[in-house]
Amino acid sequence: MASAPMLVDRLEAGRLLGVSPGTIDNLRLRGELPSVKLMARRLFDVSDLRRFIDSRKVVTNNHAADSAGGGT
Repeated sequence: MASAPMLVDRLEAGRLLGVSPGTIDNLRLRGELPSVKLMARRLFDVSDLRRFIDSRKVVTNNHAADSAGGGT
């Protein structure tokens, strides 16, 4: 059984996040997504991708929205 990779390239990082490789580049250049430079390759730590996702999770309180609507 093969283990999951620790580092992925920009194409795989984009696939995992559901965005284009260009968006991955932009996130990296803005300092929002760390990367690892190994020789000529720029790679992304899968745990950093998970942290990136976790940092953008939003919980919506539906009860507050219902109350604001003026319902009974």
